[in-house]
Amino acid sequence: MTEAAFLNAVGLFLIGLIRFSGFFILTPVFAETFIPMTVKAGLSGLCALIILPHLISTQTLPMLSIPEYGIMAIKELAIGFSLGYMIVVVSAVMRMAGGIIGMQIGFSFVQVADPASNQGLGIVSEFFQLAGTLIFLVIGGHLIVLEAFFKSFDMVSVAGLVINGGIVEEVMLYTRMIFVCGLQIAMPVIAVILVGDVAMGIIARTVPKMNIFQLGFSLKIIGGMSVLVLLMPFVKDIVHHLLNLSLTKVYLLLSKMG
Repeated sequence: MTEAAFLNAVGLFLIGLIRFSGFFILTPVFAETFIPMTVKAGLSGLCALIILPHLISTQTLPMLSIPEYGIMAIKELAIGFSLGYMIVVVSAVMRMAGGIIGMQIGFSFVQVADPASNQGLGIVSEFFQLAGTLIFLVIGGHLIVLEAFFKSFDMVSVAGLVINGGIVEEVMLYTRMIFVCGLQIAMPVIAVILVGDVAMGIIARTVPKMNIFQLGFSLKIIGGMSVLVLLMPFVKDIVHHLLNLSLTKVYLLLSKMG
């Protein structure tokens, strides 16, 4: 191997390492805070080493000045961050749906410590997030996401990132999915609670002496938990659909980046 080929291989490895580092910082499961940074760095280096032969055979590190290499490194890190963010939306949707459901059935005041964000989350939000993460692993979501990220090197070559308004617009439009999909998942519980509130209002007008507040609080919990139990068999399909939607957006974003 000549000196030029060796320097090209080292440069491509470092660029791959930077892009994978941005990816592993945000991607679900890999980005959890209880995973040490040394492990994340090791995963980034391992993935960069695996894809290095493909990069050597298909790409060449451009000859740039030191400031231009710094800008290129920032761009590669931005690619990893962007793709990781597109996938982390899946976890955010499940957390949002759990928060809405917990608020509707009166569990919003029950807070548990979330080790991922170091914040307090509603117990239903935490349950939905954990269930979504487990299903994500069971269906091989982490392998599907890694495969999509490996393809990013073919769609956006080294130093080939083109920054334009379409990229920012796509990310902002995709962020709406957190609220829209979260509300759609929680809609069955919202509908049942709404029907129950209407029924309680009618009973309150018919039987004024009945303690509707105490009765309604109990019925909200029973009705909400019943719908939640009926909803659980469909969580796998929900996570799978969200993952497919995220991958579609990832490839769309990569096409605009390249």
